Amino acid sequence: MQIFVLILKRLPSRIMIVALPFLLMIMVEFLERGTFHELYKWATNHPLSMVLAYFVAGTLYLFLIAVTGKSRLSFWILCAALLPLGAISGAKLKAIGAPYYPWDLVFRNQIVEYRAFLSQYLSLSIVACVIGFLTLIALLFHLLLRQRPIRFPWIERSVYALIAIVMMTSLYMDKPIPFMKMYGLYTVPWDQTITYDENGYLFSSVQMLGFLDVAKPDDYSKKAITSILNQIPEKKAAAGKKPNIIVMLSESFWDPTVMKNVKFSEDPIPFLHDLQKTYTGGWMLSPQFGGSTANVEFEVLSGNSMRFFGKSPDKILPYIQYMNHGVDSLASITTRQGYSATAINPFFNWFFDSRKVYKHFGFSRFISSEFFPNDFEGPNYADRAVARKIIEETEKSAGPDFIFANTMENHHPYKPGKFYKNTIEVSGDISSESKGILETYAQGIKNADKCLRTLVDYYSNQSEPTIILFFGDHLPFFEDNYKVYRDAKYVLPDDPDLYTKTHYTPFVIWNNFLPAGQEKLDMHLSPSYLGPIVLHMAGVQGSYYTDYIYNLSQKIPVIPPNGMWDKYHIKASDLSDYAKLQYDNLFGSRYGYEIKGYKDKIVQPAYTLGYGDPVIKNVIKQDKKLRIEGSNFFYSCSVYVDGIEFNSSFDGSNTLYAELPEGTTFDTSKMHQVEVRIIDDKKMKIGQSGKYNIP
Repeated sequence: MQIFVLILKRLPSRIMIVALPFLLMIMVEFLERGTFHELYKWATNHPLSMVLAYFVAGTLYLFLIAVTGKSRLSFWILCAALLPLGAISGAKLKAIGAPYYPWDLVFRNQIVEYRAFLSQYLSLSIVACVIGFLTLIALLFHLLLRQRPIRFPWIERSVYALIAIVMMTSLYMDKPIPFMKMYGLYTVPWDQTITYDENGYLFSSVQMLGFLDVAKPDDYSKKAITSILNQIPEKKAAAGKKPNIIVMLSESFWDPTVMKNVKFSEDPIPFLHDLQKTYTGGWMLSPQFGGSTANVEFEVLSGNSMRFFGKSPDKILPYIQYMNHGVDSLASITTRQGYSATAINPFFNWFFDSRKVYKHFGFSRFISSEFFPNDFEGPNYADRAVARKIIEETEKSAGPDFIFANTMENHHPYKPGKFYKNTIEVSGDISSESKGILETYAQGIKNADKCLRTLVDYYSNQSEPTIILFFGDHLPFFEDNYKVYRDAKYVLPDDPDLYTKTHYTPFVIWNNFLPAGQEKLDMHLSPSYLGPIVLHMAGVQGSYYTDYIYNLSQKIPVIPPNGMWDKYHIKASDLSDYAKLQYDNLFGSRYGYEIKGYKDKIVQPAYTLGYGDPVIKNVIKQDKKLRIEGSNFFYSCSVYVDGIEFNSSFDGSNTLYAELPEGTTFDTSKMHQVEVRIIDDKKMKIGQSGKYNIP
């Protein structure tokens, strides 16, 4: 009887242990989404993710009880930790379309921005919900646990600790209980907002914790960094006019003519082949195959290497995880010397967190797909549209330009029918499916080759000195298990050269000011060396980092994956200084930046997405439509009247038309406000005009 009474006395507190984490999980996920409607959508569309989010909150609660022995104290501690994170994530999501990641907290992010985010986010309804939740919990504790706080016996606390450890391990590593495998959950590396939207804030944050495991190099210190800097000979700028520097990353660009068992009816990239006979060129050992372009960008722009990210660099995207502060790059290096630095990418501003990354690299402008004309080749923007944007930027700039541009036309997939017409035929002992894929791919790189020719032809006729680096980011993904490569017998069974065959892409460096044949090299390089080599050829002064990397490239031109270092006669000690400098730039105290005086001068205060906000100059009422005249208008613009969106169209120049639904009338006794907003495909507002009044 006494045992029964004891169980009844303890029952409310044990029920609370089960129920309270669920209520807290609901509150945190609500704060992250901002509305109960979005919370309901998530809970109904992803119920298994909600269960895992509950497990995260419950596991943390059990762990705290095991440590403190007190349920009330543990829960208030948990609330104090999780509720602010949910609110900050919701505020960041609303402001810039991305949640609050664990690395935002750990890797020296500029948190001052979140004050503005929170001030716009914390509405009266959200504050009321938080107060209501805390009041409800306090009442539950008072009503159900009126007696003195229960102290849990050490045996029970030990059980809770064991459960918490098993659950923590399983939620983080997916073993011994494989929750993700059982539930069919996955992460989306190139857009973690999808991961958070589907898997929930709490569980997704646990999944992301692995990216915080960054090893600190031995002997890393200010003294060690200073010692390395003192040993780097400084390369001075060459005399004369500073040249334009154009770096073009061509999506999935490779030379398929190296496959000897298939034939092409014509050379798909004749212009590149001609340039390589006269100008600096060769092969770049990409860290990627078939995707993750951002990692190749990262190496070329910053000089940092993917080889220093531990045992699983293929799971890491530094653009998303680690680019949370100013990182010196070709953009900031050239900006310090009077250049205008522009990034051009015919894809969404949010992809790979590009909008954030280019800001932290020191660019002054980022022109994303939202600011492109409707010029497509297949499903993506044509390479020729990128070439036009590059030329436009250098034409309107008075001084020298640094431009980094991506292309998208030749992105996977390569099924026949992607382009209007394939003009190159493939022959050989190969399946019809692989033949069709290769013909489509050949058409894509043919257009990329024409894009390169457009740039070279244009700048050949300009008096302004210009240097162009053109390279492919990675080999194309030709279906699972290297299907086309195997069909073409380019990749053999148990091929000992599989990695190099599938990771070397061509590059060429053209210029219109160096004597013919100067710097003529035929080389194999790592992508992190390309930037320093271009600066050297351009006669532009680099940084201590690019000077170090250039010198290293003369000794160790290729850095393969760590498991291949012996084959390339590389010792860890050969790269230890490189690893220290990279750690200092990304994760450390940035002693090198501090010593050189530009630690806080990398990010440009006037960084602009696109061309600035739209400007309305005149609004004319026409039959069943409004004619809005102005500037900085694009196909991504939408017209709003008194805060209500109207169907609109763009004439491709400086005029928008807003269609007026049948029966629309304007109250002539008051003024109506017309505004133009630029909205991306995540429904984020990335530009807005002032309000223009019409009667």
